[in-house]
Amino acid sequence: MARKHLLIAFSLGLGGPSCLRGEFPAADDPHWQCNKDFVCDPDENQVSCPDDCVWSEATGEGPGAEVCDARENWTFVAACRETCGNGQQDDGETQDTCPRDFPGPGCGDGICAPAEDPTRCPVECHPGSCGDGLCALHENTAVCAEDCTDSCGDSVCQAGEETTCTRDCPPCEDDSCVCGDMVCGTGESMTTCPQDCTEPTCGNGVKEGNEPCDDGNKVDTDACTNACTTATCGDGIVWKGEEECDDGEDNGPGQPCSADCELSECGDGQVGPGETCDDGNDDDTDDCAACQPAACGDGHLWTGEETCDDGNTIDTDACTNACEPADCGDSIVHEGEEECDDGNQVDTDACSNECLKPRRVIFVTSEKFVGNLGGLSGADMKCATAATAAGLTNEATFKAWLSSGGTSAAKRLDTQYLGMYVLSDGTPVAENGWADLTDGELLHAVDLTETNVKINTTPWTNTKTDGAAGENHCDGWNDDTGDFSGGFGKTNASNAAWTDAMDSNSCNNFASIYCIEDP
Repeated sequence: MARKHLLIAFSLGLGGPSCLRGEFPAADDPHWQCNKDFVCDPDENQVSCPDDCVWSEATGEGPGAEVCDARENWTFVAACRETCGNGQQDDGETQDTCPRDFPGPGCGDGICAPAEDPTRCPVECHPGSCGDGLCALHENTAVCAEDCTDSCGDSVCQAGEETTCTRDCPPCEDDSCVCGDMVCGTGESMTTCPQDCTEPTCGNGVKEGNEPCDDGNKVDTDACTNACTTATCGDGIVWKGEEECDDGEDNGPGQPCSADCELSECGDGQVGPGETCDDGNDDDTDDCAACQPAACGDGHLWTGEETCDDGNTIDTDACTNACEPADCGDSIVHEGEEECDDGNQVDTDACSNECLKPRRVIFVTSEKFVGNLGGLSGADMKCATAATAAGLTNEATFKAWLSSGGTSAAKRLDTQYLGMYVLSDGTPVAENGWADLTDGELLHAVDLTETNVKINTTPWTNTKTDGAAGENHCDGWNDDTGDFSGGFGKTNASNAAWTDAMDSNSCNNFASIYCIEDP
């Protein structure tokens, strides 16, 4: 019979023996393969693969003869092109003539749905086990009416189907999944099984009753919550991909989560935790900077109100604590820039109008003298002479740093002076006047002469650290014999020994004297 059909096919002009790779190929010919997928591929025939290929008596008349069905191929049917069945849409093929290459909706999911056309979805829909009494996933009423009925295969587990229709009734631990057993089980709902389910069941994947949604999953953060309510801002559940936060009733101004379910941040226009203001902009130069009221010391320059703002509480740097640039005359000593700042415009007091302290020169004479200096006045004359010779200013005002028995240096010199004492080259000796000069600690030893020459010697002084008189003064600095002695200091010392070495020399020795500018 098969040979007769082949001859009929040949007589219709569908191809000679060469198309069949032989007049009557054997089933075990390696050129012919049968994969038993109920689709007659171009390299299969009815003899080698009867499960996949059927014989067609098509004569080229009628609509059926123009369609290449799943179990036909170009070897037997004129409507089948050599490319029909290769899974892609080729030139000359249409959905009507080659449905195998134009699968319909649902094809490709591995399940033969009740409405799927087997000719369009041959891989999913085929009668592979038709007649075994079970409606399998690859069967529907179109391919196997014996096993599949209008109810079996409709995806609803009805009463009595738990054993005969495993497709609708997946295996259960009990009979709770069977519709009609008066138990609303897994997969059942008011819609699919009203006799068992009289109340909505959240999570069964069916929207019932007053449920806004039911997606049948256990994901609480998607568009439908596990309570079968539509996700919304304020429900206390963070909707993934849509909300940044959701604290429910705690959403709103002043809270970590805003009324719009956005995390509070500075600049969002809503006053959140830790914020005193929020003007909704990123301008830190207005009256709300970094979500705090603008204030001097916050490190942000408040336009129209502040001239500077360095964000610290140091009043002596370039920007004062009043957020104004440091300036001579503001009564604040600008560290590293000003020596003083008395806040006035008196140029002859202890701080000049350039915020500099007055300077008075102190030096040690280059010339040395015996103890007979001509008294204190004679010693003063020697200082003025040395200053004049060196071209120092205010030369006539220089006095000797000396004390006699009844007259101390503290009585002879200006103890109210607040300026600086410096060497002849400008090196500071004491920055803060008389008190600083007599506190027993100098900034630098008095070791330069009036001509800026450094010497190491022991000048006549007879003066204690505080400017008081000692007991050795060469008889009022009028004797140059060995009968008297005079107290001295050390030019290499910056402590109390600079003026009081706590020793004395014979008055017939030669020594320098200290000279201080003292108008």
